[in-house]
Amino acid sequence: MTMTAIISHLPMELLDEIISKLSSSSTRAVRLTCKNWDSLFKNRGLMKEEAAAKEGESRMIVLMDNNLCSVSIFFNGIDIDPSAEQKGKLTCLYDDSEQVKISQVFHCEGLLLCVIKDDKGSLVVWNPYLGQTRWIEPRYFFRIPDRYDRYMYALGYNNKSRSHKILRFIDGRQFDCRYEIYDFDFNLWTTLDVTPHWCLNYCRGFRNYGVTLKGNTYWCAIRRNSNALRVDHIICFDFTSERFGPLMYLPFIRDRCASLVTLSCVREEKLAVLFCYYDTVEVWITTKIEAEKMSWSKFLTVKMYVDLLDSHAAGSFFIDELKKVAMIFDRPMHHRDTVHIVGEAGYVKEVDLGEPDDKYFFPLVCSYVPSLVQIKKPAGGQRKQQSSLEKRRCDQNISRLIAHEELVKER
Repeated sequence: MTMTAIISHLPMELLDEIISKLSSSSTRAVRLTCKNWDSLFKNRGLMKEEAAAKEGESRMIVLMDNNLCSVSIFFNGIDIDPSAEQKGKLTCLYDDSEQVKISQVFHCEGLLLCVIKDDKGSLVVWNPYLGQTRWIEPRYFFRIPDRYDRYMYALGYNNKSRSHKILRFIDGRQFDCRYEIYDFDFNLWTTLDVTPHWCLNYCRGFRNYGVTLKGNTYWCAIRRNSNALRVDHIICFDFTSERFGPLMYLPFIRDRCASLVTLSCVREEKLAVLFCYYDTVEVWITTKIEAEKMSWSKFLTVKMYVDLLDSHAAGSFFIDELKKVAMIFDRPMHHRDTVHIVGEAGYVKEVDLGEPDDKYFFPLVCSYVPSLVQIKKPAGGQRKQQSSLEKRRCDQNISRLIAHEELVKER
């Protein structure tokens, strides 16, 4: 039997070349074909714009009100007030259904790992530029009632095979640790044997988001069971060996008690760390990353008129090396989403992004760069089966989580 090929079966590189050659009149006709094609064209348009930013414009992807938005910040020097503009929303469709809501997002060299806001904690790995998606069901979903997903996530890849993997875990002072990894090649979740001597989910109540760089993911951390009141280490998960590395010191002075310590990356080339204490902000950027050692260079130090300790956001930030500024996303006490633009010679300005629809959902910026990275689809044939040992370990972990969830509900 001969299978009839359709345009969607073409390699994405060829499809991208075809789309780029369409006239504007033809583009409209193709976009009207179906929702998925319309989304592909819309996302590609936003990504193309991102690569062709105007002078004085910094473009980024921001998770706001459960939607991924393309946002531009206009900064043309200290004599002109900065401004912001929302270019549009990136759409991720599932079987031509309504637009999904996203509760968390993580990025890795052109791919986005999105945690869907539903009752199952569904995951989708997505390349907005190519319109490719891969949906993944977790083995168990644990949400604190009326609050947030207890799991933390990371998307990375094996540096030898370039095969992508997802790390999913619970790590905190009030919970037993649970670590598991999803392998795209085998379409399978596996429990990891990790006994951490560190704690990741600790930063004065702020959500500790990891940052992926060159396939591996980094987090701010403290030594477990220490009396430390500040985050002063960084730790890396190596997706090739599926192991955590040693704790490494962050670069700032450790006798200062930080109100906020958080990570970002600079166009997926370097790591950056934001360190706030009282009204002072320091930003450092890596000059070298090795297996057990990092070198840092201070990017800027600024005195602010606001203490970010009063912020209700996660402290996510975006670095524009060319303009020598950091853009810190915040929600101060007046409850409006705000970007603090800080730069050399004490430059500090605010840009108002407006009032959020959901006051409990905080903005998160991604240092996203569009790419042609392909998302590997599950191999055909029968899925690889779990071992009996893995099934027992998974069942035990789920039983403990259910028991803990019931305890939380009783409180």
